[in-house]
Amino acid sequence: MSINNKIKISCSIIAVTLLLVYGCQNQDARIERALSLAKSNRPELEKVLEHYQHDSLKLEAAKFLIRNMPGHYSPADSSINKYYDAIDSTLHAMKNHNVDEIKYSLERISDRFCTIIKDETVPDVEIITSEYLIANIDTAFAQWQEGPWSKHLNFEQFCECLLPYKTEDLQSLDNWKEYLKTTYNQKLENLKYCDLYKNSALRAAIQVNSNLKNDLHPVLVPSRMTPVYRMSTRVKLPFGMCDDYTEIATAVFRSNGIPVFSDFTPQWPFRSMGHTWNVLLNNNGKNLSFGGADTNPGDPHKLDEHMAKAFRRTYAANSELEELQATEKYIPSTFSTPFIKDVTPEYTDCVDVELEVNGKNGKFAYLSVFNNHTWTPIDFTRIKHGKAHFKNMGKNIVYLPVYYEENEWQLAIADPFVLTYKGEVKKLIPDTLKRQTLVLHRKYPVFPHLNEGAERLYNGEFQVADNPDFKNAKVVHKIKQWGTIGMEANIPDSCGKYRYWRYYQPEEYCNCNIAEIYFVERENHSFIEGEIIGTDGAWNNNENYNKTKVFDHNLLTSFDAPTSNGAWVGMDFGKPVDIEKILFTARGDGNTIDIGDTYELFYWGNGHWNSLGKQKANTVTLEYKNVPTGALYWLRDLTKGEEERIFTYENGKQIWW
Repeated sequence: MSINNKIKISCSIIAVTLLLVYGCQNQDARIERALSLAKSNRPELEKVLEHYQHDSLKLEAAKFLIRNMPGHYSPADSSINKYYDAIDSTLHAMKNHNVDEIKYSLERISDRFCTIIKDETVPDVEIITSEYLIANIDTAFAQWQEGPWSKHLNFEQFCECLLPYKTEDLQSLDNWKEYLKTTYNQKLENLKYCDLYKNSALRAAIQVNSNLKNDLHPVLVPSRMTPVYRMSTRVKLPFGMCDDYTEIATAVFRSNGIPVFSDFTPQWPFRSMGHTWNVLLNNNGKNLSFGGADTNPGDPHKLDEHMAKAFRRTYAANSELEELQATEKYIPSTFSTPFIKDVTPEYTDCVDVELEVNGKNGKFAYLSVFNNHTWTPIDFTRIKHGKAHFKNMGKNIVYLPVYYEENEWQLAIADPFVLTYKGEVKKLIPDTLKRQTLVLHRKYPVFPHLNEGAERLYNGEFQVADNPDFKNAKVVHKIKQWGTIGMEANIPDSCGKYRYWRYYQPEEYCNCNIAEIYFVERENHSFIEGEIIGTDGAWNNNENYNKTKVFDHNLLTSFDAPTSNGAWVGMDFGKPVDIEKILFTARGDGNTIDIGDTYELFYWGNGHWNSLGKQKANTVTLEYKNVPTGALYWLRDLTKGEEERIFTYENGKQIWW
């Protein structure tokens, strides 16, 4: 071996040794920091370390918990348990009531206790007992080394999946593992009789998740009540959101020794809100996402919904987030905790992005996505030499780079851009020298739940007749497209005047579904109304969906006829009238252009939204002339509604982002 090679090997050994020494010193410093922060509770933590001094692996597990304990909190006010007890009593007394009644009662209890319970927290290092911590460590090791579902975990995975004494901050430090294990483990023991399933984390997860679903009967509704963090109470609530069921599932699975994580995306890049879900670490090392008390591991779960960023909730602290929190005076809520890590590559093809930005050097920059009303940060990095380097960003998404002033004011530091499927940055910069006309049909994209209503308009007919029975009816327009937008049917001059006009749907399973119809008289180009006629009744005798809803000027109501096909709805004008055109909209979400509403169109330029003017809709489309090209646009309904999305305009069409 040459001298140079010997030197290289020696240098490598020294480097690795120094790295390990530095790493150990750094970890020891974190333990000492935790012991110092424990104040009078320090002896309790030292008892744990002393207890495991002759068991190196359990000692390392105890060190993991202690060094990462700072930043984890519990309620400071013990009266929170009185609030939980009141909820338990109410749930027991109202077990035969419907969800709405229960929700109303619990919100009233919450209102009553909010003036009593102090919204204060105490660090876990100051209150946790050695007895509680030792019991949790021993239980976790028994699950890992002796249990059937987690033998495939390495030590690092074990520390995050099974070892933590709580699954989320503010969780009650009680016997949650013992309680939840005996509550949701029905038929789990039966798997041991099958050699293929007896150590299958997947099969165990499916069984426990099915038990959860059957017991909880999840109902997804938001509530304004003070959150419940005592698991024995939380699992009794008959309603919640994805966060609630994910955290419940995480606790239940870990109590049974099944390794799961809790993952989330802080903001969908194509609509409002974000989402939280569970992840199973399967025996083959693959992570399987699922919905707690909902979809099982292996079943499709949001597979076709692309995301900008995904994070995993952890017990260990993220050093980059600790740096962010130590540096910045204002921190967006997503990054207010250091206990998350980036797992975006597990869910989508992503790329790193480097941008030239206008922010202050050394300050943190954020990449944001639009949440229907504002820009929401979903990633962060430090600005260095006028550049911001973001890692693992989802593709085919519009982003805006921003940073925050000390007064919490968000400022754009570069132009918005599309990160294309090819990983290219396509900036959206308005060209004020090159103008275009925009014809707009919607303010929000078409999502899958609209397809059924949109399809039911296809092959519908507008007919006229000179008798109320529509004998020998004449078809003046046949619909040959899905009703994803409001439409106009232009009636030729040769049609003539008729007293009776109707919409008729001959197709099966359509129930004559339609939301709104407007008739426009040719002579004065104005709307005309008559007596509502048509098929009486509604599906399931629900009068909220009868024929009158077609003419109530409300896009969120519609006709749902009592018969599958052959139903109709229209108007008797009392005399023959000459109709110039018919405006109509399918059953949908109310996000097509609504006649009578006032809209305002904006484009993004120079770091902010710029108005292109307000318009009151007098038909099912809006037309904006003299609009800068190449920009990002946002159409707002100033009259009503919440759902609005940004879009670009290409080849005469709105492209939603």
